[in-house]
Amino acid sequence: MTNTATKPWILAISLNHQPFLDDIFEPLMAEIRTRADFLRVEDANTAKRWLSRATPEAILITDEGLAEDQNSHVWHAVLGYVRGGGTAVIMGCFSNFVLPLSIKPFFEQAGLEWCSASYTSETFVLNDAAVDGGLSAKMVPEYKTKAHFLGNVALQDALYVTDEESNVLSPTNARAGESAVAFASVGDGKLGYIGDVNAVHGSNIAVLAMCG
Repeated sequence: MTNTATKPWILAISLNHQPFLDDIFEPLMAEIRTRADFLRVEDANTAKRWLSRATPEAILITDEGLAEDQNSHVWHAVLGYVRGGGTAVIMGCFSNFVLPLSIKPFFEQAGLEWCSASYTSETFVLNDAAVDGGLSAKMVPEYKTKAHFLGNVALQDALYVTDEESNVLSPTNARAGESAVAFASVGDGKLGYIGDVNAVHGSNIAVLAMCG
């Protein structure tokens, strides 16, 4: 019998694509290509066209382009896909280049209270309150990197917390509500955020896990 199964496909939206950064993210992209067909679009009209005619397995938002006012219609289309059951992951250069004051209104459109928080190097550990057994098996238990953290992240949406937080029982500790690896329900789908600015292995694994 002929195997007619098709590979899933992943759409990357890179409206402010910086080619000189491609080498940094190539290990992740190479791994994605072994698992799925991969398409990157670099202009708003093409992104909107693909979103209107096909349903990807996941969407990667690789830079800050969707947080800019002129591209808000594409962001709305992405959110429509997510609310309908899709998965989108904000990663890559987004955390390094987005204007901090743009972050809160950007995520408010998804119904989330996330905002800009710390920018620092930390050791991350998996958060048992957010990661089930199936997801945790796909992710590294801890890793260290520099990242742009989000604030107002619910504990159940913070896939990683800092090693400092993991040893503190009180929810009122100084870093409570901050996470650099978040994954929240939006409608029937999921919206992820990776704040790592160095594209380290642990963050790449987290992107792959979020994509399924």
